[in-house]
Amino acid sequence: MLRTLVTLTLENHMPISPIILLKGEGHSLQVLADRIRILAGAEQTASKYEVFELSGLEGSGPPPHSHPWDEAYFMLEGEVEVVIAGQSHRATAGNFFLAPGDTVHCFRIVGESARFLVFTSGAGAGNFFRAMDREIGFPPPSFDNVCSVAIRQGLTLAA
Repeated sequence: MLRTLVTLTLENHMPISPIILLKGEGHSLQVLADRIRILAGAEQTASKYEVFELSGLEGSGPPPHSHPWDEAYFMLEGEVEVVIAGQSHRATAGNFFLAPGDTVHCFRIVGESARFLVFTSGAGAGNFFRAMDREIGFPPPSFDNVCSVAIRQGLTLAA
């Protein structure tokens, strides 16, 4: 069988090459209690979007926050309580939800564990996840350290 791989070129003329990851491949980051596997980083998509796989245990999830990039989630396994713009929803496998940029949102894993895909516009999320992995670790030294990284990476923590 003959396969031809085509390199796409976006408006800014930065090429996007094909990405093929097998199960378990891809760079993984520890972001507080969650594992985030980079499926397509900004450096691979000309900073147009990023795709991650997030897996975590019961109780994990970020506090209410906002950021300039859009963030969409597609549930693969488990159950998550999602709050977007003050509206709360239970999300299970097969559910999709979107938090537009600058919208306050958060999630909390309510089942034993959960796994979902995260799609973001631009390069902000990946930069934040990498900074958290590099600078914070788990358990975090203090909430102030987490806030400092979040603010530096363009997040706003809601009161």
